[in-house]
Amino acid sequence: MNTIGEKRFASHAKLMISGEYLVLKGALALALPLKYGQSLTVEAKEGKSVIQWRSLINNLPWFSTTILLPDLRVLDTNSPGISATLCTILSRAKSLQPNFIDSTKEYHVISSMDFLPEWGFGSSSSLISNVADWAECDPFELNRLIFNGSGYDIACARSTSPIIYKISNGQPSYKRANFQPSFGQQLYFVYLNRKQNSQKSINGMDLSMVSQNDLQAISDLTSAMENTQSLENFQWLLDLHEEYIGWIVRKEPVKSLYFDDFEGSLKSLGAWGGDFILVASDRPEEYVRNYFYNKNLHTMFKYNEIILAN
Repeated sequence: MNTIGEKRFASHAKLMISGEYLVLKGALALALPLKYGQSLTVEAKEGKSVIQWRSLINNLPWFSTTILLPDLRVLDTNSPGISATLCTILSRAKSLQPNFIDSTKEYHVISSMDFLPEWGFGSSSSLISNVADWAECDPFELNRLIFNGSGYDIACARSTSPIIYKISNGQPSYKRANFQPSFGQQLYFVYLNRKQNSQKSINGMDLSMVSQNDLQAISDLTSAMENTQSLENFQWLLDLHEEYIGWIVRKEPVKSLYFDDFEGSLKSLGAWGGDFILVASDRPEEYVRNYFYNKNLHTMFKYNEIILAN
């Protein structure tokens, strides 16, 4: 078979530091693209009218499927659920850019992640960003057709430094954040081993009673976090944010639930109750690591290890 062309796309993983839930109502959010990410290689050839799709995690096979063109019907797969989601993404992309897939060609597609999907780093958002690049369509519009999230993860997928994200009149806007904490060595991300479904968390959240004062309070905390160079002040801001969001969503903060004896501040990230938490402490690294290891939580990253900050 003659190769018609090969294209490669790449997008970053993400973490949201402030503004969770209320970003949907217009509050400012501080979000961080990660050094981790997902790439997409697309090769078109003369041959059968199919898409041969393989997904890798750390270069190891994870998912595969064969999709018939032009109707995007799954011929075989090792995961019907993932195949259904993938076909939805491709179908929505075709609705925005009908000709991005030539139904007379055979496509060999490899999607490769260097992080685990259960971490909540944005396996779906980085894929949507890559498919949007392939289709040459608006990634935020593609994301809106699939999920009803804020879109901050799409912004992170395409950014190379921390961002301040906001939804204004239903439209996403973001800018480079002035977030370069001098205390980065005292910040850690710890995985709680309780993967949360962000979509279900959003769908189950009643934000109808959130006031403009609430949005302004979270936006003010976000701006203060963005600019502080004091670990002590940053911890105070994290604690305030955690209390405020906990009050709004009627959930108990993660520290009082599980880690009330920890010497430092803990903040839930993303969908409360799972994925990663942000840890800020002036105690030595050995103390922090031992504390969480003794809780059987072994997946931990230091801020400077994983945050992309060009």
